[in-house]
Amino acid sequence: MKLGNLNLSLFILILFFFSPINSQDNIILQDLEPTFEEEADTNEINNEEEAIKIKSKEKKNKLKNEQIIVNLRALDKITAKTSDININLGNKKKFGYLEIFPKNCKKVIEKNYSGFVVYLQVKDLSDKKDEKVFVFNGWTFSSNRTLAPFDHPVYDLWITGCENI
Repeated sequence: MKLGNLNLSLFILILFFFSPINSQDNIILQDLEPTFEEEADTNEINNEEEAIKIKSKEKKNKLKNEQIIVNLRALDKITAKTSDININLGNKKKFGYLEIFPKNCKKVIEKNYSGFVVYLQVKDLSDKKDEKVFVFNGWTFSSNRTLAPFDHPVYDLWITGCENI
């Protein structure tokens, strides 16, 4: 590049950056009215609608809070996928070939142990026999999984907690 072309390009750049056309200081905003005043009426309506929605959600939560929910984490060892399962106490739920039936849930707080204890009955439905024997029938502990392990060749179950106790 020749020296004359370089000087010309620098002059154009300096003129472009320091010209008053591009300066925002010279822009004068006059006679602008704020728009937030017009939206005040709609906000009041929206606030009333939100209050109604919140009240209806509270009613739904109160209805849900009456039942105890057992939270489990299940692992399928074949696919290596985990699933979180929420079961109402006294209801059965299927996970793969397992039928899980939580019968009782208690919260335990002691100085060496704090957590949840759940009495589970688990059946394996993969056998086509009419006699369904429990694969697991006993108490499981959320803080120490080795106290009453659930042994199955395909699935693992862990207690993560209980709600509404």
